[in-house]
Amino acid sequence: MIILIGESGSGKTTILNKLVELGYEKAINHTTRKPRENEENIEEYKFITKEEFNKMWNNGELLQRAEFNGEYYGISTNSLKENGVCISIVDSIADIKNRAKELNMENAKITTIYVYVNEQERIKRMKDRGDSIDSIQTRIKIDREKFARAREIADFVVENINIDKAVKEIIEKVSI
Repeated sequence: MIILIGESGSGKTTILNKLVELGYEKAINHTTRKPRENEENIEEYKFITKEEFNKMWNNGELLQRAEFNGEYYGISTNSLKENGVCISIVDSIADIKNRAKELNMENAKITTIYVYVNEQERIKRMKDRGDSIDSIQTRIKIDREKFARAREIADFVVENINIDKAVKEIIEKVSI
């Protein structure tokens, strides 16, 4: 299982989609947040209520329980496959690995990849996808704090200036 982490605008979703095109299976993230305008029919997220989320957590159906901006995020345990790939929140990486042990899934190979680009490029990408200036400023501020130690937490670090090069590097690192 490849778990991608990275700041907003770093290209995680684009990388995820490229890996899926190459045969990796997209893991499902459950979230209580509302879908963005362009996310009505996407497959990366299953949008659920907080009550549904808590029930799934208590039933051992989620590998992760993270909160960001008052909303919950979690990776389905059914998604934990060797050729799986998903996006996660950085503060829950240690928790994901601990939860896998707790649920007797310690044999599951979980590889975390921190995807990054410089801040100017991230701002440009967020503007290009239609994020508001206020939203961008908030995300940049939060990301500076949340990702301060990301390089230490992740198994591998990949710069995403060129998408094809980044995907190739991820595949090489996971194959080690």
